[in-house]
Amino acid sequence: MAFQPATIDPSNPLGPYIGAYIARSTAKNVKAGGGGAVTAILLYLLDKKKIDGVVAAKKTRGIKGEIVLAKTREEILMAAGNRWSIVPYTMRLKETLMSTDIRRVAFVGLPCQAQFLRQMKMFPLMEGDFADKIFVIISLFCMGTFAVESFTDYLARNYNVPLEEVENIDIEGDYLVIFYSGKKLRLPIESIIYHVQHGCILCPDYTGVFADISAGRASREGYTLILTRNRLADSIVNNAAYDGYLEISEATEEEIRYAREKALDKLNRSLKYIMRIL
Repeated sequence: MAFQPATIDPSNPLGPYIGAYIARSTAKNVKAGGGGAVTAILLYLLDKKKIDGVVAAKKTRGIKGEIVLAKTREEILMAAGNRWSIVPYTMRLKETLMSTDIRRVAFVGLPCQAQFLRQMKMFPLMEGDFADKIFVIISLFCMGTFAVESFTDYLARNYNVPLEEVENIDIEGDYLVIFYSGKKLRLPIESIIYHVQHGCILCPDYTGVFADISAGRASREGYTLILTRNRLADSIVNNAAYDGYLEISEATEEEIRYAREKALDKLNRSLKYIMRIL
């Protein structure tokens, strides 16, 4: 079945999907955001030789990261976790994938990056060989990424938190939680909206409607909500569960509603700021 381009509207802010699952990794050594389900799926794909590697972002310092091609279980595990800044995929993606020993990869990124790759696969132009190497596109749920200089300057100036001491960032309800030097700083999300990338403020896509698999933190603590958008994606998730990499169950109406509310929040935010520009 060919991939059908998606649209986002208030009646369907999650975009089209054929399966909705609550999942978590069954491996004890997987430490990642939510339930570690995305990492478990990637390990399954690599172990079963469905892919030769994973293109993803790896944290380097604070909230900064870099694109990596993870070709081993250890490299995939090292790349796991949250990213809060844009990593320039397009600048290094082609050179990373043109390696002769890479036939197929999984791509893990943000909704905007999933859209770029989907359009490249649908309309390859002169990049056909490169696009054909992308076996599956996985998008992480995203409310926006930070303009690194602006956000880190804000933390240092107002809370005396240096960039190099930031260990992780997470969301707890309506608060952004900064982990640094064994401490926690809780900030209302609305208070840091002006340090989000301008493009992110205008983006209406929370889940990544152009991806094969969309995944993000579920309302149930310690679990990941997974949306499968085509048969390939659904078979990957269910086979990973069958082979013991994942524990999955059908998402409840309440869990789907939680994600819909988040998606609708981002859609409404984008419309609000677009109207201001116009």
